[in-house]
Amino acid sequence: MKHKIEAKYVAGVILVVIIVGVLAYYNNMLVGVGLPAPGVQYKVFQCPIDGLTFATQELLNQHSSLVHGGAQPGVVGTFTMKDTAYNALDITSALTLGTNVDQSFYGFRNGGWVLLGGHGASGTDIELIPQDGGYIYILCQRHSTQAYIFAAAQSLAMNPRAVQCQFLDVTGDSIKEFIVKWNMANIPPAASGYPSCTFNGYYFADDSGSASIPSGGQPADITGVTGAATTKFLAWYLSLSAEKKALAVYKIELKVNSTDASKSEVVNINIPGVGLISGSSMSYQKTDSYQIWTWTIGENLGNSVYWQVPANTLNKFDLTASVKHTLASGDIMNWTLTVYELAAGQTTTTDTDSVLVTYA
Repeated sequence: MKHKIEAKYVAGVILVVIIVGVLAYYNNMLVGVGLPAPGVQYKVFQCPIDGLTFATQELLNQHSSLVHGGAQPGVVGTFTMKDTAYNALDITSALTLGTNVDQSFYGFRNGGWVLLGGHGASGTDIELIPQDGGYIYILCQRHSTQAYIFAAAQSLAMNPRAVQCQFLDVTGDSIKEFIVKWNMANIPPAASGYPSCTFNGYYFADDSGSASIPSGGQPADITGVTGAATTKFLAWYLSLSAEKKALAVYKIELKVNSTDASKSEVVNINIPGVGLISGSSMSYQKTDSYQIWTWTIGENLGNSVYWQVPANTLNKFDLTASVKHTLASGDIMNWTLTVYELAAGQTTTTDTDSVLVTYA
């Protein structure tokens, strides 16, 4: 009987220990022995390496989210920034910094832009402070009146440290510029001098002053349209002046010299880089003399579509429009296509052509 009582006593003690242990575990009281409660982030402190500050596992877990702009504490000190520039459609062709294009380095501090330094032939030394959060910004623009536009998408793709690109007025002159956010984390220490990395900027050679709707892209006038509802195709296309050029397009407009909506309408139009746009999706306006259909792609160089002609590619941007008519005797519909483009200096240029559609 005595042994039975002792066995029950031991079993009871074990049960109490188990209960206390479970409660301690779920209240995160065992973290000191490497047993954090479920859902609790376990901080792993590591010794500094190459002068870096202490890191926690939480910071290491942020690595995958750096491209979303999270701050990176501890990235401070002096770094050497190097930079180059190329034609985006001819990457073997280098551009001259300070002659063709300009690139400079900025910080964003106390809600404003701070110039850290301009392009240097052998690199530019810049100083990062905790407030920078581990990032700098690289301003990219044409030099003076040069006809180059920063190729944001290609530059982001070709630079692993480039996080994002925005189109903002950084210099305070009321003119927007392209500014690239650049990740300064984990730059290897240098054998001599300061740690360094290189930004490669890519630019389009702007063709807004020379692109055109050539004779082959100007549809012939159409005659003999009957009084029944009839759909016709106006096969416009635009070409650039040469290969390795690009054109920033921000708006397409179709108008007809009739205010009678029952006689003419846009069915759809093809816009390169955008797709087939229905007339019902386009902005519609009626004036004293015209009906006007407009598709707005953007309003600046930062959100335009870029028509590009790399080497050995077809230099033909299809703008075929489908239009419907129900005409009466004597009707002559004058359709006009206008392509709105932005030059490197952010001024508007246009290419336009007209087609007549006449009753039988």
